[in-house]
Amino acid sequence: MPDEYKHDLNFLLGNKYTLEKENYRSHNEFFTKKESAKYCYKKLMDFLNQHNIDVGEYVFIEPSCGDLSFYDLMPKNSRIGIDLTYKNKEILCENFLNFTPKKEGKYLILGNPPFGLRGNLALRFINHAYHFADFIAFILPPLFDSDGKGSPKKRVRGYTLAYSEKLPLNSFIYPNGKEVEVATLFQIWVKNTLLEQNILKFKAKKAKTCKNFIKIYSLSDGGTPSSTRNKAMLYKCDLYLPSTCFHSKNKPQMKSYENFESLPHRRGYGVVILSTNSSLNLRSSLIEKALIEQGIYDESETNGSL
Repeated sequence: MPDEYKHDLNFLLGNKYTLEKENYRSHNEFFTKKESAKYCYKKLMDFLNQHNIDVGEYVFIEPSCGDLSFYDLMPKNSRIGIDLTYKNKEILCENFLNFTPKKEGKYLILGNPPFGLRGNLALRFINHAYHFADFIAFILPPLFDSDGKGSPKKRVRGYTLAYSEKLPLNSFIYPNGKEVEVATLFQIWVKNTLLEQNILKFKAKKAKTCKNFIKIYSLSDGGTPSSTRNKAMLYKCDLYLPSTCFHSKNKPQMKSYENFESLPHRRGYGVVILSTNSSLNLRSSLIEKALIEQGIYDESETNGSL
């Protein structure tokens, strides 16, 4: 069983078993920097004020306190902190997935939950919160920005995504204080009943697509049927991208490859640039547009007098 599954299952069991930890990253143990937590907290407050939500009516919940970077920002008389590890007498030492507020009221949730394998635990936190929270403001993995099949974003129940932005890679530290780079998002989710009752109004942004210009194929050739994807397109794409890569100060920038055989581990993505049925070829027009937007274009010719 992969280690990621072991840690996820153990978490769901309330860390019943003691598992050997190879390193902090292997089980997603990192804390939000104080300045990053303040930034997210302000974004949430600005959002609530913009929509005339009386924050004074709400109790804040931090479901995985960690080093208390979010909890310390919350109103002292209107906050609940939860963590699996004992922190202090204020923080409830329990699994958030088993938590239900003792009093009826208005609740909002803010924090950096455990992500789990492919965002599975973070999704569970969101769906569990539906039973009592009007708003969820979470730091989440990039999968929550994906519209692909099986994306956790599509499996959120009872909430509408109201706000999303990418956070800087260096927004986190390990428990030992060492800085760590992690790709994440900060998102605000609103309970659908608030929208249905017109308590809060906003128009969800329509996702922009470019399906008329390119088609992307997931490609791999591991030599067996189970490890091969889109075999017919392996050598028919215009450019190729590796499956895992991102730019940071410590790692090289992502680059494209001219053919499938050049891809690391012979897996990744193939991009086909589409053409129309007219005389316009999108390959050339897209290249020209990209150059013009970067300030590279021909000097205008004078056509003479009008």
